[in-house]
Parts: sequence; C-alpha cells; structure tokens
Amino acid sequence: MQDTPARSGISRSTRLLVAFVALLLIALVLIIVWPVGAADPVWMAQFQDDVQFSIQMVSPFVFVGFLGGLIGVAELTSTFKVYPREALLTRWAWVLILANAGAAVTAMLILRATMPQMNLATEILAVGLGFQAIIRTRFVLAKQVGAGNGGEVAVNLGWLYDQFSNLARRQIDLELMNNRRTAVIRLLEYYPTLAELYDIALYTITARETLTAEEEQNRLAEMEKLIDPKAPEHFAKTSVALMILENGGQAYVDLLLAQAMNSMAAPLPPPRQDSLVRRLVDNYDLDSLVTLADSVTENEAIRTYVRDAAKPDDATGMAEQKATIAHFLVQQVGAETISQATQRPPEQSHP
Repeated sequence: MQDTPARSGISRSTRLLVAFVALLLIALVLIIVWPVGAADPVWMAQFQDDVQFSIQMVSPFVFVGFLGGLIGVAELTSTFKVYPREALLTRWAWVLILANAGAAVTAMLILRATMPQMNLATEILAVGLGFQAIIRTRFVLAKQVGAGNGGEVAVNLGWLYDQFSNLARRQIDLELMNNRRTAVIRLLEYYPTLAELYDIALYTITARETLTAEEEQNRLAEMEKLIDPKAPEHFAKTSVALMILENGGQAYVDLLLAQAMNSMAAPLPPPRQDSLVRRLVDNYDLDSLVTLADSVTENEAIRTYVRDAAKPDDATGMAEQKATIAHFLVQQVGAETISQATQRPPEQSHP
C-alpha cells in the first residue's frame, strides 16, 4: 500500500458536531422569525414565545462562555506560536477552552445570584473581563501580624488555575511531539540528503513574509551552525528537517511530502543522449554494436552503415569507430529504443 503523508485536520466527528450545531441555529432562527397568523395552531404561538424567552435567558451565558473560550484560545496560540492550528485540534486544548468557558458561565451565575438587579450589559462586561482576573488571583482571608506569609489564611485561585493550565499545555506539547517526530522522519525519508534539506529550509525561511529581517538572519545563522562538518550528519539532517517544520508548518510539510511522492511515482525522463552514447562505447565492442543494430531496426540502410563502420580501419581507432556508430544509432533509431535494448549489455567479445 502506498504511503500518504500524515495530514492534520478536523476529525469527522467534529465536522458532524459543527454541522449539527449549525442546523440547530438555523432551526431556532426560523422558529423566531416565522410569522404566526390566526390560521396557525394555538400551540405554535406559545411555542414561539417559549423559544424566544429561553433564548433571552440563555444568550448572556452563551456570550460570556464564548468570551471565556476565546481567552483560552488566545492562551494556546500565544504558547504554541509555531503550531497554533495543530495545538487547537488536540483533546486537551478543548479541555482548557471548555474550562475557561465553564468558569465564565459560573461567574455569571454567581454574579446574578448576588446582584440580580445589575444591568445585562454591565454583567457581561464584568464577567467577560473580571472572571479571568479572579481565577488568577490569590485572596488573603486573614493574616497574623508580623508573621509574614506563613501566618496567612488564603485562597490561591491563581495557583490552582496555573496547575491546571500547565497540565493542559504539557499534554498538548506531548501530543504535538508525536506529530513533529512523524513529520521529521517522513521528511528524512523523502529528502535523505543534507543538501536537499538545506535548500528547502533556506527557501522556507527566506520566503516567510511575517519574519523581520533580524529574525530571518537569526534563523539562517542557527541553520548555518547545523551544517558544521564537525557535527554528526544525522543530527544535522534531523535538526534541519525540524527547522523546515517549525518555519513552514505542518501543511507545508504535507505539501513537500506529496510533491516528493508524486515525483517518485512519475515515469523517469528519457536518458540523455550523451550518457547513452557513453554507455554504448564503454559496454559494447564493434561486433556487439552490429548485433545491436540488427536487433533494434529493420532498416537495411542503417544495418549496412553500421556493418561498414565496424570494419577494421587502421587509420581510425576502435574507440572512435564505436563512438561514431553509437551516435549514429541514437540519432537514427532513437534514444528510448536504444536505452531499452541496452538494459542488459552483452559481454564484449575479444578477438
């Protein structure tokens, strides 16, 4: 079975979930805006009112939950700057995002329970901006005079959130480590030489539009250090392949692998005429060239010319005779036909 480059993307279950949510939203919009007349059933008007009331009650929580999840996304993209898309597609990334959304919704519930008369816009603003500060804050409930930090009674929500956030980021990094290793191994498989990897890495860095001149020079200098002849070749190749992944991203590496696979599956180009002539001169004597001419063409004129050119001539050396016949055959019969006929050159006969 032919290998295909590993592609990172949205899973089928995620696409189905997104499609379901989209259909649900469309259905809710249709229910809200659908005109209810006197001819419609009585229950339809009541059902439409219930749906509108439910949406009014739930929408503030959905909005603050979206703000909380957006902050979680911002945390991940700032942490995994090289692989933001791949990081967001991991399981622990969604755990962190949903935890932030859940914290925002919980803060909204607490705010409404303690201050039910607050304006809706003020509630959303207070929760959207305030809950992130709260979950990162250390609250000192009591403190013994002159005892320093040891005499405090405190609730350190910031420590709890940092522990959970560090756990999620660590798990995401480990999951991405597997993907990075797989991509590097496949790059080494399809681009086995250091020269190929160096050329690709050089183009990848210089083609980036968002790198400043200083960043570009730093990355080029870092790559030049890897090309040191004193460094082990395998380490250099692995490091340059990793630089290609880090500077180009997973989608770019997938494109490189697909191109390499397509080039390997494509038919080989026809051999160059000069290399084919050299092969005939090196592997065939004059008698073998006559036999070759008889096997590749039915044209009697070509056969006669080759037989005449192969006759012993004291004024012309054997190498020059073979070169003349080889050029003639390649030009008259065709390089592809001669190449196929000479895959297994016969042993030379020595008079």
